[in-house]
Amino acid sequence: MSTFTLSPSFDYYFKACRKDDPSGKAVTVNQSAVRALADASEITGLPRDNFEVRKITREEFEGFKAG
Repeated sequence: MSTFTLSPSFDYYFKACRKDDPSGKAVTVNQSAVRALADASEITGLPRDNFEVRKITREEFEGFKAG
């Protein structure tokens, strides 16, 4: 059985967005996919299965945090 782990030598960034949002607008971003999902659920009050997590670039991450 193989496991998937992200390499610690790289920075990863994720956004959580609503599954029913075709534009894929971020509800929240985080360096942890699990944390992004949990935060989106907490912010909106919706169950976690209403969201999907997508990997984003550092620039997208910093842009969301800045504005």
